[in-house]
Amino acid sequence: MSIRIFKYTVGPMGTNCYLAVDETSREAALIDPGDEAERLKAAILSKDVRVTTVILTHAHFDHILALEELRDFTGAPLCLHRNEAAVLSDGWANLTDRFSDRPVVCRPAERLLEDGDRIGVGSSYFTVLHTPGHTPGSICLLNEEGTELISGDTLFRESIGRYDFPGGDYETLTASLKRIAALSDTVGDLRVLPGHGPSTRLSHELTYNPYLL
Repeated sequence: MSIRIFKYTVGPMGTNCYLAVDETSREAALIDPGDEAERLKAAILSKDVRVTTVILTHAHFDHILALEELRDFTGAPLCLHRNEAAVLSDGWANLTDRFSDRPVVCRPAERLLEDGDRIGVGSSYFTVLHTPGHTPGSICLLNEEGTELISGDTLFRESIGRYDFPGGDYETLTASLKRIAALSDTVGDLRVLPGHGPSTRLSHELTYNPYLL
């Protein structure tokens, strides 16, 4: 069965948090709980779902400010890429020291991801694509049907994530973008759900995004 994805834009940075729901089992994944914990709790309750996993596309401050409160609320394990584990607990690397006046202390993730891993959501799943460059452990999440890609801060509508923060690298990000672009040859056009800003389609980005041309 397919997963239905709901978007909640939270916090001063306008971070897109996603609630991915398997509508048969009512199990869900919460992706990038960046802020506004009470609002996200209310969303989970209103959808009448059981969050079975929390996923980070990367561990920058604007994607984790509500993380610990939502982990406590849902009781769900946290998944993030192995290369991002150190960023989660490092205030310099995750930018809380630079941009946030709210201290963030995050517990280690229960599951460290690798490229190609699957994360189950009810009877469906996401496939993990390791797409470093914005951070060392940035990932994208491709749904089972190959129709939707949660791209984190790797790819935005007609733009890309910054690569001048700790652990960022332009050449590495360029290689990740080429990998995403190549999905058009294997799974076709995709709806892209980024970490900030509006959704887009891969076909649009291949035509209008200067970093993918």
